[in-house]
Formats: sequence, C-alpha cells, structure tokens
Amino acid sequence: MPGYFRRRKGHNGPNKNEQKVIRAHREEVLERQAGTLSSHFPEVGGLRVHLTFLGSHQQLLEEKKLEFKPGDVALFTVSCPGRCGRGVFDLSEKIAATVGERLALAEDAQKCPETIFGGSSETCGGELRSRLEVDYLS
Repeated sequence: MPGYFRRRKGHNGPNKNEQKVIRAHREEVLERQAGTLSSHFPEVGGLRVHLTFLGSHQQLLEEKKLEFKPGDVALFTVSCPGRCGRGVFDLSEKIAATVGERLALAEDAQKCPETIFGGSSETCGGELRSRLEVDYLS
C-alpha cells in the first residue's frame, strides 16, 4: 500500500537564471543613467583607481586597476568579493571630494557593512582600500 505523499509547493520567486538576467538589465540601466566622466567632472582628463580588497582577517582577496577616460561611463561602484557576496562599495563621494579639492592623489578605506546572511548580526568584515590618481585638464 503506497504511503501518503504531499505535493511540493512551487517556488514563488524567479529562478537563478531569471535573477541573473534581472541583475544584468539593472546594471545596464545604471550604466546608461550614469553618464560619462566628462559630464560629471569636465576638468578631469583621466582617472586611475587602484583597488585592494582585504578579507575579514586582512588577507588579500583581490586587486584591481580601473582607468577612466573622459568618454568612459562614470560608474564608481564595485562589488565586495568578501563573505557576504552582495556588498557594494561606492567610490563616487570620495572621487567628488578629491576632484573638488583638486588633489592629484588620494587614498581611502571602506569596510563592507553587509551581514554575512539574512538575520545575522555579524558583518562581512571585507575592506576596500583605494588609491585615486586624477589627471586634470590645463
């Protein structure tokens, strides 16, 4: 005699592939809305950003170098490669402050505020150290 089998409840949200498509579309819209480097900072001829990502125990996770020219899209956010998997670092305020003071070189450090998982009180602990080099038009 067969036992009692309950039907599975269907998943209510989008699946992984649909989420990936949604994220890609959202990033594409952000890039279109962001504008170019010259539209935000007309006096800047170039911007180089050196990024160093550190883990919660100060171990090196990743290093990146970004270079922006006047016609490039000015999207100054980077994802956290730490334990949270969803944190975002925003460099736009630091870049705006650096350009506003007409500094050629600036450094910054930010900690990822995201929690490891939903409902947890423990934060990711990832850190971003950035170095900005700005070339100004004469």
